[in-house]
Amino acid sequence: MAYDHQPLTQQEMGAGPWKMVGPDAPPPMRQMVAGGMAPLPPRELLIALYHLWLDDPAGLGEQAAKTLLGLPPALLDGGLSETALPAGVLDFVARRMARKEAILEKVVRHPLVHDETLAAVARACPEGICDILAENQQRWLSFPTIVEALYQNPNCRMSVAQRMIELAVRQGVDLKLPNIEEIKAALGDGAAPTATGTEDDAFRSAMGNEVLAQHDRYVDTLENSGVGEDVSPEEIREAPSAYDGLDLDALLGGGPTDNLSLPMDAAQGEAAAPESEGESEEEGKGDRLSQISLLPIMQKMRLAVLGNSFERSVLVRDSNKQVALSAIKSPRVKENEAIAYAANRALSHDVIRHIAARKEWMKLYQLKLNLVLNPKTPLSSAMSLLNHLHPHDIRKVSRSRNIPAALSKAAKRKEQQRR
Repeated sequence: MAYDHQPLTQQEMGAGPWKMVGPDAPPPMRQMVAGGMAPLPPRELLIALYHLWLDDPAGLGEQAAKTLLGLPPALLDGGLSETALPAGVLDFVARRMARKEAILEKVVRHPLVHDETLAAVARACPEGICDILAENQQRWLSFPTIVEALYQNPNCRMSVAQRMIELAVRQGVDLKLPNIEEIKAALGDGAAPTATGTEDDAFRSAMGNEVLAQHDRYVDTLENSGVGEDVSPEEIREAPSAYDGLDLDALLGGGPTDNLSLPMDAAQGEAAAPESEGESEEEGKGDRLSQISLLPIMQKMRLAVLGNSFERSVLVRDSNKQVALSAIKSPRVKENEAIAYAANRALSHDVIRHIAARKEWMKLYQLKLNLVLNPKTPLSSAMSLLNHLHPHDIRKVSRSRNIPAALSKAAKRKEQQRR
């Protein structure tokens, strides 16, 4: 949920900005403010630019936003140092300057900054700002969305994110992370020692550059978003991975596979990697698998949420239940991945059971068919899904030797009834 920007009243704006950009201000004067040429003090200029960005009848909003980016550091510093700066202005500045650490520090330390602004900053900001937000324990305990955002920001160090999560769980804070139940289980099992600075480097290395590049695309979108646009990181399209096309079940000793066992476009023959890419590249892929497999449980679980299709496809096969479920519960899992996972007989019963319980995925016919043909699908779910299959697929099920006998018999009965 993004900050709810509302127009400022005359009292909130002050006499100077109201005169220059208010409803009765002459268009040339508003144009002058949008271009940054108005003779206004720093605080009032920020307010006036914010008003034009928010209330843009003459198409001056984008110009005002660009002017903000070009303001001299001293002017910005002066404006942000004013304690009476409206919360909406602070959100406007933070959104448009999501990479500028010095500016963001002024925003997050401002006494009037809104909780939603802090959460938005936490989801996108550089490492140094993550540390500052984590220090304000009282604030994030009262507004746990900040914790959730930092956990899902790849710039936040693992040690910082884990300490916050552990404290929040001990305090009984209601966190809305996709894998929070798995996190609680791991903490309760004692399988989650607190990450150290050394492990921060290992996690960053295992995460890989592709995750950080994906995050950069999200920040680009955020900085260019308009009023009222709530940018979701999960909606930013992932770039193709250099590891697409690897037969992970074969590499990891996962057991039987088929042509839908990889959660990538390559599984459908669209982007298969060439078989002869050179020994050094194959070694590099092996190194990535080793880096991920050697991570502690809590780091694997976080990477499962943050990672791209390659990291998810590795971790969904992990022998630890909490790790595998963290991967399948990632909000980044796309429909083509879910379809492929549903067909993979090497995945755990827990993962297949979760897929079968996801109502939003049940509109996908191929996923239904894959679940029915997967022997790890709960029998009750497979029986129910059998009623949704086309006759030629029911025939396929009736002849399958890899499913429970009861399911095969039910398919044969349906086939006979249709004759």
